[in-house]
Amino acid sequence: MPRLNTDQRRQMVKVIRQGMAKKDAAEAFGVGRQTAWKWCKRAKHRGRESFRDLPRKPRKGKITKKVEASIVALRTTFGWGTARIRQALINLPGFMRRKLKPHVQGIRLSRTAINGVLNRFGLNGYGREEKAWKFFRAKKPDELWQLDVKGPFWLQGRKYWFPVCVDDFSRYLLVCEQFDHEPTTDELTGLLEELRRKPGKILTDRGAQFKERWKRWCREKGIEPLFAHPYYPQDKGKVERTIRNVAEEFVNLLRKFPEWLARISEYRRWYNCHRFHRGIDTQPAKLYPALI
Repeated sequence: MPRLNTDQRRQMVKVIRQGMAKKDAAEAFGVGRQTAWKWCKRAKHRGRESFRDLPRKPRKGKITKKVEASIVALRTTFGWGTARIRQALINLPGFMRRKLKPHVQGIRLSRTAINGVLNRFGLNGYGREEKAWKFFRAKKPDELWQLDVKGPFWLQGRKYWFPVCVDDFSRYLLVCEQFDHEPTTDELTGLLEELRRKPGKILTDRGAQFKERWKRWCREKGIEPLFAHPYYPQDKGKVERTIRNVAEEFVNLLRKFPEWLARISEYRRWYNCHRFHRGIDTQPAKLYPALI
């Protein structure tokens, strides 16, 4: 069958639009009915139709062999899922990148595309499903902070505790430090004293550090202390989620990379300024006043 040029294709579609049956138009122009259907479909949107041939050279994809290797390395080295791998391909702290060979930066892929790569290598899926939490949210920065302590965490025969404080509205990681003992009330308030801003309210659990001495410090600073209900972690959903992020992205990896213990402040800066947070659809630093 002859190959129609662009003018012939346009004319064929025109006569079909004027009422001629596709079968008859295809016969008149000496092509098959499938060709007539194809060009009618291609010209469906008036003003944007094109009767040119599409390029036959395949479009170069984003997922190169090096990108594939980076996705596999992030999964096998850190054990991360598609969301964290997606963030890592965009921007990852230098001390983390140095553990990956090879690794690319500045690549934006969908989680579906990343999962496709993991699926090809048999690396996707988790052993169990986590129950989703429903959260409330403060209306502005510093309206409510949430504070909790992760620990003890064992590293090379020693215990470590990690106090974490997060702004409820922006998810800004205000405090993320390490102690070789369970921090006391005075040590926790000392960390908060170093911050130039103070919240209207602060939410904690009912642990030993958050008794009368804690309440007295809050009153002196004009802060309303709030306490979560027992056995109901949803009350502290933001800080619980933040602790999980810190644990999976940093603390748990200390067993493989113990030298990272000195990098915790670098991780906190990356978390606030570069890490995309799906809960707020941006980076925390973009929603929190830069006055810390």
